[in-house]
Amino acid sequence: MFDQLIARWWIVAIRGVAAVVFGVAALAAPDTARAVLVSLFGFFAFADGIFTMGAGLSLNWLTLFLEGVIGIVVGMITAFLPALTGVWFGELIATWAFVTGTLALIGAFNLRRTAGRRFIGSEWLLALSGDFSVAFGALVVILTSASPAFMPIVAGYALCSGILLVALSLTVRTWPGFSS
Repeated sequence: MFDQLIARWWIVAIRGVAAVVFGVAALAAPDTARAVLVSLFGFFAFADGIFTMGAGLSLNWLTLFLEGVIGIVVGMITAFLPALTGVWFGELIATWAFVTGTLALIGAFNLRRTAGRRFIGSEWLLALSGDFSVAFGALVVILTSASPAFMPIVAGYALCSGILLVALSLTVRTWPGFSS
């Protein structure tokens, strides 16, 4: 499994770059119509889901695969039910954040358990990303999506989680190859 993860480090990097691009776009267009930002989030969730599901399939990693499925479903809901998404935007983002964050935490735990001491602390980036997603989901539940702080918080989350994913990908890239 780890040889495959090392060979596909770039998939994690693409996920991170997509998150950063979404975050920058959301920060650059705070006065843009909410519908555009909803669509942008839907596109991000769908693209992230495709890459995550692909990584899960190629690595035979169930939690990563399920995380991708959730992203694809959220992206499709956003694309095919835009009126509903506009009304439930905050709840949709919070649910996505809770589920993907929990799956990332499970993945980090499994990585630590499976890899043992072969890698020194690399799973903390994945765990931090999961913690960050769960905390972001809680913040979104507290705020309403109509709050003026909502989109900057979403953008900040995307930027931070994207940076964590890029850092994780670069760390994975340096792991020594081995067969497990």
